[in-house]
Amino acid sequence: MDVKGKYFLVVGFGVSGQAAARLLVLKGARVLAIDESEDETMKRKARRKKLTGIHMQFGVKHPPEGRFDAAIFSPGLDPRRGLAREVANLDIPTYGELELGSWFCQCPMIAITGTNGKTTTTELVAKVIRANRKKTLTAGNIGVPISEAALKSDTLDYLTVEVSSFQLETIDAFRPRVSVMMNITPDHLDRYGSMEDYARAKAALWKNQCGNDATVVNADTEKHLAKLGFTSPVQTIRYSMRGEPADLWFDGETIRGPVVENAGIKVNLGETRLRGPHNAENVMAALGVGHVLGLNLAKAWRGICEYQPLAHRLETVGSLDGIEFVNDSKATNIDAMEKAIRSFERPVILIAGGKDKGFDFSNLTPLIRGKVKACILIGEMRQRMFEAWKDSVSCVFSDSLEEAVSMAVRLGRRGDVVLLSPGCSSYDMFENYEERGDVFRRSVAQLVQQLPKS
Repeated sequence: MDVKGKYFLVVGFGVSGQAAARLLVLKGARVLAIDESEDETMKRKARRKKLTGIHMQFGVKHPPEGRFDAAIFSPGLDPRRGLAREVANLDIPTYGELELGSWFCQCPMIAITGTNGKTTTTELVAKVIRANRKKTLTAGNIGVPISEAALKSDTLDYLTVEVSSFQLETIDAFRPRVSVMMNITPDHLDRYGSMEDYARAKAALWKNQCGNDATVVNADTEKHLAKLGFTSPVQTIRYSMRGEPADLWFDGETIRGPVVENAGIKVNLGETRLRGPHNAENVMAALGVGHVLGLNLAKAWRGICEYQPLAHRLETVGSLDGIEFVNDSKATNIDAMEKAIRSFERPVILIAGGKDKGFDFSNLTPLIRGKVKACILIGEMRQRMFEAWKDSVSCVFSDSLEEAVSMAVRLGRRGDVVLLSPGCSSYDMFENYEERGDVFRRSVAQLVQQLPKS
């Protein structure tokens, strides 16, 4: 779209909103940025950046007067609620920041979505590309906003983009050269009316692909989406966690299938620094992208083996008297919690709970009964978790994460794992999952320093 001379309303003025506004101004548009927040810190940060040519209004509850050519929504804003809903009801086109950035991207895009594992997979895809001496940036839901990355895209071979269901709700022409469709399991049910609605939002990743484009897809997800009437129209590389024949599949230790066998490489997950069998899905997706792009998979595999996992994802943060403390704060839904628990053969003391996202944790009861020796429950969800699990495992409440860590030490014995895997988002007690994980890490470090070792 030619934005020169047009007047845009940017709704939401966090990091992505600021990037969108800057991009529009640089391309010759006029911009008014609005935000419902009256947070003084946000105002100071925005003004300190001297965003020349961008008019800003904070504490906005209703759309401003004036005639706008289009509106750009920041990621995470729900077009069905609040200020965003009122803007969506205006007689103007509305787009997401992801869509805007894609208009100005000058290199092929690789877009990754899924409920769990998409950040790790995005990082692994970037590793695969760089291991082949190609240039890429990670953007979107990870790294920098796509509106910022687009300004550097003329220097890249590929732009690797992590995209969420929220971002996919507001696309129009967004078209990745390669799409990666990972697992779809219950999440964001406080926003979507059903799992079907959530899956439909994810399926938008495919809607503009055509010609020589390609998709890499989890075989189970492909079947799920097909039942809803969504199929990929382009070349498809399938991977499977069930051991069934596909282009790539996992047999419990080794990734097999024609993609790796034709490349002459042996892919044993134990050679990587990735913890838990669920990471095989992430590795298969990354190798599938490398295959589609025609990259050298032997080099790609070496890059994957060198990859250092990101923080807050099954991250060991300390040990005390033979008890290992593992930070999995990124586990913000049931599926992620389940995968974390299954990653350990040792007894688990589980710290769980957080903001209520509409989940039913009773389906995890058999796993909790078999693998968890005690649960320490925090946040809004603690009572519902208690009701689901009280007859299967010892459950106690804690009013803070710091207190939960202290309680876990008292309950633990040599060989146990204290696992922070909340299964919920963090917004009832923390700014984000990173802050929650950092508090856990600091609490463990303080205990290690304070308590005498036996």
